[in-house]
Amino acid sequence: MPLASFLGEILKSGKVTITANAIEALEINASDKKIDVKALDKDFIKGTIVAIKGTEDDKSIHQSIKNTVSQIKTARSNLNMLKGVAEELSSAGITVTLSYKDKVVVTLGSEANPKLSKVATGTRSIEINSARRLIELGM
Repeated sequence: MPLASFLGEILKSGKVTITANAIEALEINASDKKIDVKALDKDFIKGTIVAIKGTEDDKSIHQSIKNTVSQIKTARSNLNMLKGVAEELSSAGITVTLSYKDKVVVTLGSEANPKLSKVATGTRSIEINSARRLIELGM
């Protein structure tokens, strides 16, 4: 069973709050094939992204160029993975949104309705609702 179908079956409704260092970081609400992930702590999100990227402290120009090339390759790989997940969600009729400060930042899945973001992502299953907030979260 694909992951998206599995999510649709087990996540009928509910709410989960994820806390890090006694600070609420994420709130996940699920109901009727819709999942909203609310980013509550920007520093938690940025820290998670930095940890995933494996950013190094070496500031030499050579290392900086190597890191940039590596980040571009990683971004392409991550986008391909994200496209696959978003298209799977869409096929299963599931929508996942990421929100920050009560504004939807990104919509994945069946309710995504991209305009310009389709050109950047190459799929109709990913909608960038707020590029400004996406950048603010460090993505």
